[in-house]
Amino acid sequence: MSNESSILTRMRTAVCGLLLVGTAFAGAANAAEKVRVRLDYLPYGMHAPFYYALEKGWFAEKGLEVEMDDGNGGGPAIALVAGQKYDIAYASLGSMAIARDKGMPVKAIAAVARKGDFGVVADPSRGINTPRDLEGKSVLYSSGSFETPFIDVYLKRAGVDKSKVKLISVDLAAKVSTYMAGKADAMMTTIPLYTMKGVSPRDSIGLPYSAVGINVPSFGLVTHENTIETRPKMLADFVGVFQKSWLAIYRGGEVEPAVAALLKNRPNSKLDPAVMKAQVESFYPYLNTDASKGKPLLWMPPSDWVDGIAVLEELK
Repeated sequence: MSNESSILTRMRTAVCGLLLVGTAFAGAANAAEKVRVRLDYLPYGMHAPFYYALEKGWFAEKGLEVEMDDGNGGGPAIALVAGQKYDIAYASLGSMAIARDKGMPVKAIAAVARKGDFGVVADPSRGINTPRDLEGKSVLYSSGSFETPFIDVYLKRAGVDKSKVKLISVDLAAKVSTYMAGKADAMMTTIPLYTMKGVSPRDSIGLPYSAVGINVPSFGLVTHENTIETRPKMLADFVGVFQKSWLAIYRGGEVEPAVAALLKNRPNSKLDPAVMKAQVESFYPYLNTDASKGKPLLWMPPSDWVDGIAVLEELK
């Protein structure tokens, strides 16, 4: 593969573009705009910052009329932004990098979970406490999930004999329920949401990919290159409000009113406030990396992208 088509080359361009956006933000003129946002999935705790900002009127203060639609996965959300059906997607930034390598004109503009949150969720009562304990066990995965392409690299780095692991492919919509029903020993997925003590239906531990050096930024905001060029102030205002909401929750302890805003705006979803609160708090350890300590929330350290891109290149 030539350097011109590599993820590393493409993502270096994306980082440079992002820095230029920061410059453009400062001098953009005020304008009220409609903004269409595609979320990753059906409502859950990590959507609370969006709805809290909406409920507090912070988007409106910036002249933004924000419409948020549920999603059916981060990949489809990114594709919709690439097709300019939506202005912003909330999705895995690793998926964004892969989509960009495939030619989609998308870029990351903010990182929420800057530390990789994906890996193996396992039941310790089944004798799983380390990656090597996966040998002889059943592990669920879904072909369309972001973490799936990393399975071979993870098992190799962790010293696990893949031939001794019973990998079972299941539909993404059925993976979690199948695991929670006790029909497998472990699953490849996002760790925080399914290892919440006293909240998750099945007591589980997390074996993060990051423990073996697979460090790829997790959830964040993605937009189209054209939107960066033509609507910089809208993006600056949106990211600024989203950051304000996260600061209020994470630093200001306003997680409960944020969850209340989520429930108020999504009354038909029948969300459990205790579970939603636990989901938000479960991501606190993933909001920062060593490179981002002392830096503003949502800011993306270039060094974290270099590490993540190196891992993505290994998949080639």
